[in-house]
Amino acid sequence: MARVLYVEDHADTREAVARMLEISGYDVDTASTGREALSLAIDKTPDVVLLDLALPEMNGDQVVEVLRSYHRLSLIPVVVLSAMHTGELAERTRLLNVSSYLIKNISTFDHIHAALQSALTHRRADTRTKSPEKWRNDRISPL
Repeated sequence: MARVLYVEDHADTREAVARMLEISGYDVDTASTGREALSLAIDKTPDVVLLDLALPEMNGDQVVEVLRSYHRLSLIPVVVLSAMHTGELAERTRLLNVSSYLIKNISTFDHIHAALQSALTHRRADTRTKSPEKWRNDRISPL
């Protein structure tokens, strides 16, 4: 069962999507802020992150930048699910190497599920995820 970290600041949306993910067989952890997301990622090392960009304390771009800065977390695929959509945002997330960029108002749960499955499939096929033993238990300082 894949572990998903779902980061969304709107409680109703977070609860509804998390429930759908659980029904679909995912093990789901949720966070409502960027800092909370990073803390959970450090503690639980999810298989994939489903991330809103507009978050309190720290935006989604910053969350991805921090994830990418730690070896143990750097290859976790990130699927963006955001209401914000501009060419500039799409380009910024492309530069951050996210797996998919979904727009909330037009993406169905089937789109979300497909994006997560694609990200997980690519991660399993990525030979860089076969980290040397020395990296398996690396320590990351708390935020």
